[in-house]
Amino acid sequence: MTTVDDILQLIEPSDRLRIVKDGKDLFVGYVGAYKLDSEKQLQDTFGSCEVKKFRAVPELRHKDWKKRGLASPLKPDETPDYYFADLQSTLYYTIHI
Repeated sequence: MTTVDDILQLIEPSDRLRIVKDGKDLFVGYVGAYKLDSEKQLQDTFGSCEVKKFRAVPELRHKDWKKRGLASPLKPDETPDYYFADLQSTLYYTIHI
């Protein structure tokens, strides 16, 4: 059985992480934020959960998503890493538990 903690040993603190269960986001943020949780609530909650699926999922959104009434990025308050003309791209390592 592979656990969330097993996967997190393989990716970098600066990588973006998304933990999903039953189609609902349980955690969206940087691996470093997950690992630096001082009260270890995240690790206690998710660390030993069995990983059902692990994927690298690119998120592509229009940079003017709000003005155009389009779907928002997972973290809309963050500046995108790169712009491709009118699109912004972010890569999330997505763990399904």
